Amino acid sequence: MDDALVAAWEGGDAQFRTRRRICVTEAVRRRDRLAALVIDDAATAAALAVAVAGQEVELRVCTDPAVALLAVGRMCPDAVVLGPVRGLLGPLDFLGIVRRDEPDLPIVVGVERGSADFAALATDAGATAVVRRPYQVRELLTILGSLARRPDPLEIRPVPVDLGRLRIDGIVPRMWVDGNEIQLPPMEFTLLRYLAERPGAVVTRKELIRTLWGDRPAASNSLTVHIMRLRKRLGDDDRDPVWIRAVRRLGYQFDVPARSSDVHTD
Repeated sequence: MDDALVAAWEGGDAQFRTRRRICVTEAVRRRDRLAALVIDDAATAAALAVAVAGQEVELRVCTDPAVALLAVGRMCPDAVVLGPVRGLLGPLDFLGIVRRDEPDLPIVVGVERGSADFAALATDAGATAVVRRPYQVRELLTILGSLARRPDPLEIRPVPVDLGRLRIDGIVPRMWVDGNEIQLPPMEFTLLRYLAERPGAVVTRKELIRTLWGDRPAASNSLTVHIMRLRKRLGDDDRDPVWIRAVRRLGYQFDVPARSSDVHTD
């Protein structure tokens, strides 16, 4: 642990606590967006920033917990997202220092699969919540919205669906297949998102019809027509589909197939 950083945080002349109190007071007046400080590697932070685009969230990023330690006093975040990154300080050091003066600041710690020991240590050091990393955006937003000081709950808008080869916008009716953008009619967009949010699951025709048309009557073959059109946009073979398979007498099963080994990129 860097003693100079600890001294800077704890020293009265640094005025961190004074600035923090002012920030908290001012924050009550500005509640249009939730300000979150993300402490993680650049790639993870960039992916998270893309995923929360369009949400009522403002992300500020630090890749070193030591820099983030200074930012807490200056930026007054509503919440902190802390990944397992190291710099002049480690994440557990960061937690220990901040918790001495900021017991109520929500700090959500991201942990990798198989990192049960780190999760336990983070909890003991004062983590408000522990979540799986890579982050699930809807889960993370829900937790941040429930923990941060806000007079109104955070309204979570539809988030993008990212399944590797396939990415689907959260709001605009479009998708990307292998990086190629494809515009979608609204009904196909709704159908695709519903299936893509349940990869591998068998979704009944009745459930899909209710999702697309609600209580409105629909022609008997309308769902089949939309499935066929969607398969075509995905590059699927309607005679032997791999993206959207029909499961006899049950419904449809969606999956993202591995890219063909004979596909080459320049």
